[in-house]
Amino acid sequence: MAMTSKELVFAVFIITMYLVLNCALNLLNRWALGLYGLRFPLVMTASHMIFGACALSPLMILNESYSSRHAHVIQNDWKGLSIIAVMNGFQIACNNASLTVMELSMNQVIRAAIPVLVALIAICVESKVPSKAEVACLAVISIGVMLAVWEESKNAVLGIVLTVVSSVMQSIQMSVTGRLMSGKSGKLNSFQMTFYTGPIAFATLLPFAFITEFNIFVESVTKKPIASLGFLLGSCCVAVVYNVVLFQSVGTLSSVGTAILGNVKIVLLLFLSSLILGELTGWSANQFLGCVLTFASAGAYSYIKATAPKPAPAPAPEPAPAPSQQPRLEGPGHGYIKQEGV
Repeated sequence: MAMTSKELVFAVFIITMYLVLNCALNLLNRWALGLYGLRFPLVMTASHMIFGACALSPLMILNESYSSRHAHVIQNDWKGLSIIAVMNGFQIACNNASLTVMELSMNQVIRAAIPVLVALIAICVESKVPSKAEVACLAVISIGVMLAVWEESKNAVLGIVLTVVSSVMQSIQMSVTGRLMSGKSGKLNSFQMTFYTGPIAFATLLPFAFITEFNIFVESVTKKPIASLGFLLGSCCVAVVYNVVLFQSVGTLSSVGTAILGNVKIVLLLFLSSLILGELTGWSANQFLGCVLTFASAGAYSYIKATAPKPAPAPAPEPAPAPSQQPRLEGPGHGYIKQEGV
C-alpha cells in the first residue's frame, strides 16, 4: 500500500533525525574522548544509561498504560531485561572506550563486520545456514576488514580489541534480544526498553567506572569543569533523543530501508570524520580498498537478507470428517463398505 503524504513527511523526518543525531553523537564522542582528552568513557556511558531512564520516568509513571504494567513486566521479563541491559551497557562502553585510542573511521569499518558475527552466531545458536550469495558477501566483508585493519593494528591494538569485543557483544545481543523479549509481557516499545534497562546497565557499569576512572573524572572536572560537565549533559540529551528516534526508525521503515539507511550513515560518518576531524589523511591504498570492499559487501548482504523470500507458512491441518460422514463397515464379515446417506 502506498504511503500517504503525512506518512512520507514523517518518514523523511525520522530518516533525517536519525542521520543527524547518529553522526552528531559519534563525532561528539570521538572529539571529546579522543581529541580533547576527556578520557572517562565508562562514566559517560553510565551517565547516558541512567539519564535516559530518569528523563522518561515522568511518562512511565504518570501514563496509566505504562504504570499499570510495571509489576507485570518486571515479574515476567526481569531475566531478559537484565541480560539485555548488561550486554548493551558493556558493548556501548567498549565502543566509546575505543574512540579514546583510535579513529572514528576505523571504528566504523570494524563495526561494519557485524553481519559476519551475527551469521556465525546464528549458525551456532539457531542452526541457520546462510545462502551461497550471503556466504560470498560475508567472505568479502571479512577480507575488507582485514585489509583495512592490518596496518592500523600496529598503532591501535587496544582500540581494535575494544571495537571487536563491542561488535561481538552487540551481535550476541541482536541474536538473543528477540527471543528473550517474546515473553509473557508481550513486545516492549523503545520507551519501556530504555526505562527498564537503563538503571540495570548503570548499576553494572558504575563499579568499573568508579575503579578505573574516578580519579580521571575528578581531575577533569576540577581542571575543565565547563567542558566536562557540559559534554556529559549534552551527550546525555542527544543519546536519549537518538535512542527514541532509532527505535522509531525501525518501526517506520521497511527492512530494506533500514539496511540502506545503516550504510548511508557509515558513508556519511566517514565523510564527516575526514572533513571535521581530519581523519583518513594517513590511510594507505590497502586501507581504502578494504573500506570499499567492506561497505559494498555489507550493503549487498543487507539487501540480500532483506529481499530474501520468506518461508511459506506450514499448511493448516485438515479437519477430521464429522462422525456422520465416516465410512461404516456393514454386512456379515464386512463384505462391503456403505457410505451413510447414499
